[in-house]
Amino acid sequence: MHLNVFSQKQERDSLELWTMFTIGNLVNTKAHEFVAQGLPIKIMHKTGDVFWETEDEDAVFKTEIEFIEAHNDSVWTALEKQGFKFPEERYNENFQIERTNLELALKLFNESPLIKTYYENRPRNRFPNVGIKKITAGVYGITVGSFDVENPVNTYKDEFLGKIDIKTRQTSIQKL
Repeated sequence: MHLNVFSQKQERDSLELWTMFTIGNLVNTKAHEFVAQGLPIKIMHKTGDVFWETEDEDAVFKTEIEFIEAHNDSVWTALEKQGFKFPEERYNENFQIERTNLELALKLFNESPLIKTYYENRPRNRFPNVGIKKITAGVYGITVGSFDVENPVNTYKDEFLGKIDIKTRQTSIQKL
């Protein structure tokens, strides 16, 4: 008889802020990432469209949402101990602002005649992929690329690059 013993030291980054997201929700994902900049935290997208629940009466957490919220409470407490005042409230306020700004930036981008024409006329086998970067407060860089859904390997191609200023509502988009 052989007995194998496996030992693993579990390491957790206590300053990982766990988020819940819906697959494909670029706005929420990017809003979390942008708001986290400047804070000593790392965003970890932990769950999405399906959440676990348990009926185990002895379970510490009955739902995945409770589990995530308990973990995040420890992050907010750690930030307060580091001197951050009301970190959760400020984070949530900034998240809502960033989310609204991103929605506006994407709306302005998609209202461009160049982008409208692209989406109307793009070949149906080309799947669009959007990327967003924050350049400065209220100014975003948006890229659109695509790949062939029937042959996705090595078929990615950049299509457009845009710069959107939500304060002035100026958009500059170039076809690549």
